[in-house]
Amino acid sequence: MPSYTIAIFDDDRDFVRTMSRQCAEVMENLKTPYVLKTYFCEEEILRYVAQGGKIDLLFLDIRLGRKSGLDLARILKERGEGIAVVLMSVDSGFLLAGYSVQPIYFLLKPIDPVELEKAVKIDLKRRIWAMNIFIKCDRKQIPVPVDSIQYIEVIDHLTTVHTRGRDYVSRTTFTELIDDLPQSCFARCHNSFAVNLARVAHFSRAQGVVLDCRVTLPIGRKYFDSFRKSFIEFINTY
Repeated sequence: MPSYTIAIFDDDRDFVRTMSRQCAEVMENLKTPYVLKTYFCEEEILRYVAQGGKIDLLFLDIRLGRKSGLDLARILKERGEGIAVVLMSVDSGFLLAGYSVQPIYFLLKPIDPVELEKAVKIDLKRRIWAMNIFIKCDRKQIPVPVDSIQYIEVIDHLTTVHTRGRDYVSRTTFTELIDDLPQSCFARCHNSFAVNLARVAHFSRAQGVVLDCRVTLPIGRKYFDSFRKSFIEFINTY
């Protein structure tokens, strides 16, 4: 999965340094690859985006000296950049005006780390389950929604992606296909199987992994501990 790009835009450099540390702690806790960018000038961030620069989540102060961060949010929204915006302010009264730019979250300064993590989780969850992966099948690249995948199986060098609607058989290697998926949401339970953790009903050493589609998969002895850890982290995150 490509790195997740976070940007912080505020005219207070001390705040940006503190916020950067907080964001780093949150992303490390969520075990999500990320890139962090900081901006102090509206023209700089607009130029970066206009040149094709990628930003997934933007933490934006509502009051930027004599300017309003809402103006920048409107410009980005009008351009259809797909950037999720979290508005920040020292005064909750200013947050009400922010509804016009449809932010995904509001944060009051000083930033509460718990609230910061909630904001990131909202956007990560939205992006992960909305994304597609492309599976090479019958000489075609077929887009498959991540949230439709139940489990992945490899038999005789052929990888099968089992979804709610159909199965896709591909010559793409098991490892390559898994590497394209969000690592926080999929885990191997066996040499031949990987599962969507959102589809797990329950699991045990004796029963294996039981999915909500009533499929039961084996769980290898060497995978049990790592699978349990991945599942717990998934439940705590999503």
